[in-house]
Amino acid sequence: MPSRWDGVGQLLSALCVVHCVVLPAVLGLLPAAAARWLSGEETHQGLLALALMGALAAFIPGWRVHRRLGVPVLAVSGLTMLAAGAFLVPEGVGEGWEMGLTLGGGLLMAVAHGRNRALCRECCPPEVG
Repeated sequence: MPSRWDGVGQLLSALCVVHCVVLPAVLGLLPAAAARWLSGEETHQGLLALALMGALAAFIPGWRVHRRLGVPVLAVSGLTMLAAGAFLVPEGVGEGWEMGLTLGGGLLMAVAHGRNRALCRECCPPEVG
């Protein structure tokens, strides 16, 4: 049975990518305090926690349905990149690295959720009527 959590995960992954792409433009428009909050470590760490919860809610039931290793490998890779961007890049030293890791991780998570959803539909198509 397809998990609704994959749809939520795809939406959150897309929002993550939008956050990273739009942030530079938004920074020019917002007061310094709000801009600091949006780009702060705590924000990225909080978003990582949401991504982890959404991933567990989507990928564990999905794994039980399709048993395909590629999906959790993509998800763990994406979460690892997100975590590296949130925790490993020193503040103020590697903005490019942080953005690259976060964007790459978000894109991997979106692909993992899409693949998980497709495999769940393939294994257990939704009942009609």
